[in-house]
Amino acid sequence: MKTIVSIPFLFLTVFCMCSFGYGAEFDIKVQRLSPRTAVFYGDQWDNAIVALATQKGIVVVDAPFSKTIATGFRDAIQAEFKRNDFAYLINSHEHPCHIGGNCAYADLPIVGHESLRREMLKMMSDPTNQTALLTSGEREIADTRATRLKSNPAKLESREYTNFLKCWKLVEDDYHRGNVLVPPTLTFDRQMTLHLGDVTVRLIYYGYAHSVSDTIISIPEENLVLTAGIFHPNQIPIAGKVTEEAIPQVVDNWFVVMHGLLNEANENTRFIASHGRAIMRKKQCEQFVSYLEKLWIEVRRAKAEGKTLEQTKADLSLQGHFPEVAKLENQSLPGTQWEILDIHQQNIEHLWKVLEK
Repeated sequence: MKTIVSIPFLFLTVFCMCSFGYGAEFDIKVQRLSPRTAVFYGDQWDNAIVALATQKGIVVVDAPFSKTIATGFRDAIQAEFKRNDFAYLINSHEHPCHIGGNCAYADLPIVGHESLRREMLKMMSDPTNQTALLTSGEREIADTRATRLKSNPAKLESREYTNFLKCWKLVEDDYHRGNVLVPPTLTFDRQMTLHLGDVTVRLIYYGYAHSVSDTIISIPEENLVLTAGIFHPNQIPIAGKVTEEAIPQVVDNWFVVMHGLLNEANENTRFIASHGRAIMRKKQCEQFVSYLEKLWIEVRRAKAEGKTLEQTKADLSLQGHFPEVAKLENQSLPGTQWEILDIHQQNIEHLWKVLEK
């Protein structure tokens, strides 16, 4: 593998507001990482949409929710870089908040792991999927309102919440008009590299952690790694939400992939999750990997020793065995239909199921 090069960056932390095109319907904020790289935030889940302005065109990572939302980001990217020579859209995984707006880039090659294409084709052939999408906004608004009424009612009067409602209204309108899913047209198995003149974009399959098609994206010339939904800055990493098809070799591959990336990284390497605005560093990602690898080893040992799942969960306490992540949030999306209230305990359950394959 190529070693990541340490080069100076214009590390700009000032956010700029965009107010044009579809993006005028919801605030899009831009964080420039370097002259050729920027991160765009603004939809209702604060997706980190990364754009690279390369010698061979603009590469965009992820197209959230629906055509209108993704078009707003495309407009913002074009305005920020003052060019419209889009070259590729890359999908990091198959969740709707990353592929629902692919139709806004249907004029481009769309790149994704072969499992991502397979999952999208399943969605397109399943009539219940469209029904679920039509009601997703209503459920999300109801869940968020109920949660905030309990925790902080004043937030229901905030600009953030107003923007949240605007975004979901746009998404719902698109879905009711029949938002079209567009699967990747360019797929890969284990790894793929896009050669773009001054930049190389490496796609590395991780898989069966946050989603079926988890893909890590590395841009060595920018000293940048996009971790999709695998890692989040303030949260214990989730060791597999998808266990129906995962086998032990899949989990083993996580550590091959991550150790390779961490060996290439240095203290200046930036790691960006697919949601949220915090930038992670190598040390933090090393702690995540340490936790997952140690947990995998201990669960395998417990099962080999004939312990039950409940005994294993009792033995492997978060505070007692995993200090590297014990202070992080141990829940994900509380108060929503996707909530996980004890990530660590669920991680043990998922890894246990993988070992039963």
